[in-house]
Amino acid sequence: MSTEPVASVRLEVVPSAELLSQLPLMYKAPGSLSVTCLPHHGPARTVAASIELAQLGYHTVPHLAARSIASQAELHSFLGQLQDAGISELFLVAGDRRTPTGPYSWSGQLLEDVKAFSPEFSVGIAGYPEGHPVLGAAELTRSLDAKAAMASSMVTQMCFSADAISDYLATLRSSGVELPVWVGVPGPVSIKKLLALGARLGVGRSLKLARGTGMARALWRQGDFLHYDSNRLIRQIHQRLGNDPLFAGFHVYTFNNLHRLPGMLGSLPVPKPGALPANPAYPATI
Repeated sequence: MSTEPVASVRLEVVPSAELLSQLPLMYKAPGSLSVTCLPHHGPARTVAASIELAQLGYHTVPHLAARSIASQAELHSFLGQLQDAGISELFLVAGDRRTPTGPYSWSGQLLEDVKAFSPEFSVGIAGYPEGHPVLGAAELTRSLDAKAAMASSMVTQMCFSADAISDYLATLRSSGVELPVWVGVPGPVSIKKLLALGARLGVGRSLKLARGTGMARALWRQGDFLHYDSNRLIRQIHQRLGNDPLFAGFHVYTFNNLHRLPGMLGSLPVPKPGALPANPAYPATI
């Protein structure tokens, strides 16, 4: 059974071969989707999948990974294709490639060129409530300061602590950053994959706390695998941030585990009146 779009929720999906046939069975258009750009897929696959999903009626937000774009000409080609498809919102990251394919080594350079091509693009940037696995705090601050004025929203890295998310939004506000923040939470995922991703992404402290406290209450078994259920975490975050003007909604990392989506989305809290819509054209600041 498919699920109707849920306000203030965005699903992150991987542009796999099965996505276009499986997703509509589990999550109907016009839901909001964020389409990843993995090194072994490349940006062309992300752009193509985003356009196809938009043609199905979804609000799509393609990721563009700076280190995977070969040239400014290639970037312009991608942006032109997306504009022609009516896609006006992007999410920019540096990407997981060790060395850049072309001229872009970080997302700030890419953001400048996107805005130079067309200021009409609404651009999201990444936020790190628990820090970055490679960059130090000072580098993260400089990066955010350089990008915030050109960005329209932020998506946080996965975090397993409502307190850490709340503290991060307070830190953003105190530093003058007023971007709408999509809070990144895991969808239904096996514990094995979750722990592996946590180590790679630097989601350390809150994941350790979750393992030591509430993790047992968030586990369910499917076949031979234990899975994590983030509904409890989502309720805690909603209780803490439901009235926060920077809280845009939940960005759910699905890992393309689509068959579990209806149960999860059906239990999400109902947005309060006046909350930001699921598919906003965000201004530069609130």
